[in-house]
Amino acid sequence: MRAAVLGSGLMGSTIAWDLGRSREVDEVVVADLDPERLKSAKRRGGRKVATEVVDVADGEKLRRFSKGFDVVASALPHGIVHPADVALVKSGAKVVNIAFEDEQMQLDVAAKKTGALLIPGCGLAPGLGGILLARGAERVGGADRGRILVGGLPQRPVEPFQYRLVFSVIGLLREFTDPARIIRNGRLTRVDPVSRTVRVDFPKPVGRCEAFYSDGLATLLYSMKGFKTLEELTVRFPGHVKKIKLLLDSGVLSKEPISVDGRDVRPFDVSAPALARKMSEGPPEDVTVMRVEVSGPSGRITFEMMDFYDQANGVTSMGKTTGYTCSIVSQMVGSGSVRGKGVVPPEVALKGKQSDLLVSELRRKGVRITENRG
Repeated sequence: MRAAVLGSGLMGSTIAWDLGRSREVDEVVVADLDPERLKSAKRRGGRKVATEVVDVADGEKLRRFSKGFDVVASALPHGIVHPADVALVKSGAKVVNIAFEDEQMQLDVAAKKTGALLIPGCGLAPGLGGILLARGAERVGGADRGRILVGGLPQRPVEPFQYRLVFSVIGLLREFTDPARIIRNGRLTRVDPVSRTVRVDFPKPVGRCEAFYSDGLATLLYSMKGFKTLEELTVRFPGHVKKIKLLLDSGVLSKEPISVDGRDVRPFDVSAPALARKMSEGPPEDVTVMRVEVSGPSGRITFEMMDFYDQANGVTSMGKTTGYTCSIVSQMVGSGSVRGKGVVPPEVALKGKQSDLLVSELRRKGVRITENRG
């Protein structure tokens, strides 16, 4: 199997490394515009991993690059996701993308015409959370309520935010600024993410946390019809949301230009890099928590995961839970065990035995998910 990985950042390099250590994969080629990041991905990836400088924003170059691969795993940042997806769909590629954007769902007709397959939002959340929710709904039968609680946390939090970045600061801030779409009383509802927090407790060493609504249902808004309640909440340590809300209310994260010494400056463009630097302080050891609750008249199922930093391999828990999920599904697509054309949500692509395989493969890689009924 030949696999391509788009993007050599935190997630892309982890996906490439995990693909490269699979016996089913013969070659992995990582594409990025940054030669230095590619060198780092190559060093980390091992003998099966090669690199190529590719401007993925150039649709024609990306289409040419994608030819000859059994699967393409995309770990690109928001802003370049959609144009890259358009180019890959035109080329008829088989794509597993960790990012979700609503524009992806509009590519279904075009993908079916070219024979392309695009599985969007296939990382931790969105991705694994939705697959587990659909798995629970299938087992309960007649499920009409679902909730996903998920968050990446530092094992040794540092003030003032008690949080350490494990992905882009732009993606982090979108969790607080984008209205969260949830299903309430059977209807699509938009809520302010920072309007309220919910207390949630996890086993030690995490303990008490807070959770806020986030716009992470992704493909579930399209695939899981008939639910009376459906929501995703992001988990943080207590007090984190209040501090981010203070920044929002003060205007330092505004994208509206202000005049500074005669020049128009967006406060966001200054604050975001400063926050990224501050939130990169502290030791890298992290822990990822997820709780997926599914219920209906005939029963209730709860899936729970608590995963920790891989000290031996230097892989963050967020990298494991996001990157390994993408890597495993990519191998399923590349081997032909997951088939299809068009835009297929991950919770639709992986059902029954395929979701069983994902859970067992994650367990084999050290990511354990428990299941409890009642």
